[in-house]
Amino acid sequence: MDAFQGHSDTPLWRAEMALPQVPASTVEPREDVLVVGSGFTGLYTALHLARGGRQVVVCDAGEIGWGCSTRNGGQVSSEMKPDLDDFIAKYGEDRARAILSTGIEAHRHLRRFVAEEGIACNYSVCGHFIGAHRPDRMEGLRHFLRQNARLGVEGEEIPKARVSDFVASPQFHGGVHLPDWASLHPGRLVAELVRLCLAAGVRFAPKTRVSQIEDQGDHITCLAGIRTVRAAHLVMATDGYTDGASKWMRRRVVSLASVVTATEAMDPAAVRALYPRASMVYDTRMNVTYHRPSPDGDRVVIGTVVPVKVDDVAACLPRVRRNILRLFPQLEGVKIAHVWTGFVGATFSHLPHVGLHGRMGYAIGYNGTGVAMSSYLGMKLAQKMLGKGGETALDGLELETRPFFHGQTWYRRPVLAWHDLKDNMASRGATIG
Repeated sequence: MDAFQGHSDTPLWRAEMALPQVPASTVEPREDVLVVGSGFTGLYTALHLARGGRQVVVCDAGEIGWGCSTRNGGQVSSEMKPDLDDFIAKYGEDRARAILSTGIEAHRHLRRFVAEEGIACNYSVCGHFIGAHRPDRMEGLRHFLRQNARLGVEGEEIPKARVSDFVASPQFHGGVHLPDWASLHPGRLVAELVRLCLAAGVRFAPKTRVSQIEDQGDHITCLAGIRTVRAAHLVMATDGYTDGASKWMRRRVVSLASVVTATEAMDPAAVRALYPRASMVYDTRMNVTYHRPSPDGDRVVIGTVVPVKVDDVAACLPRVRRNILRLFPQLEGVKIAHVWTGFVGATFSHLPHVGLHGRMGYAIGYNGTGVAMSSYLGMKLAQKMLGKGGETALDGLELETRPFFHGQTWYRRPVLAWHDLKDNMASRGATIG
């Protein structure tokens, strides 16, 4: 484990971000809109609400952007998890297409927003490559391509002989390429959103945990730190970090974890040799490994889904190391400079949700595809709260729960063990996991 000697547990994105100076602020006993969570969703929603005339304070139990918004891989796609045919059977063709096309509109919205606002976050249309970790996973990838083509998403099948055009890894038996999908620097995006929010008059209260949220009908009460607050409206923007602050929301969001590593600074030519097109890369495992060159082109960033305890990350590092070397034997002598964990929010429908529950607004449950979707749903939620429409194809979908589920996390280890088993079994039909 010498490769991890002296590593930092600060995410690379946070180490490289430069937040503007944020004036110290406190939460007042009466507030107009209180936003819980200072990641992408909270910042987008706060920005659009403030520009619409509302007085907004953003609270976070940690530092600004402390959660998954500075802990993800920076992948930008139009992907939504459910299968189109299954959705057509459930909702009919028009509704199903509209729901799954939300991902396409979300990516377009983020692309416009970055350009129009002059966001310096290394947004790049680099393309995404998904590689088959077993030969029998290619049929699932072909099905994935066909589904995306029906939604208007361009893609191509890549035979094994061409895999090296995208990634210099021995593990893939072919794959698919989505040329319009993109990447960015999550930390720099957070910093730019904070800059825009401050200019719009948003206040920030980091290290202020919100708890005991109760809807009183004509207002919401909660605790912000130890202060009792009465707010006209509240926004839940916590995704994978949703806790028991709202019992209603905690029953509807499942928290999933992964571990992300970044190498020490390398010769950019060596990084380019691994990623000739600077593409984002995934495999077809259910316990997926996702990776990329860093935006500055001098590191390799690798995320992998493994059993992890946030208070004992060292215990999972041997498996993380095996995954890294399975992917790139070329990294045998390269040290890992950063190791961090992150949690994404999943839902029982495998879809993100946006809407109003009484006086509480929410945009939540991105199922691992939140970089683009959070920009779109944060804007739409603000429009809903401002009374300016904000309709989406997701409206009316039930934010489901399950009997006896109250946010427990014991399921993580047995589920990941089951996924490990399936990842090593022959594929049954059109599956990529």
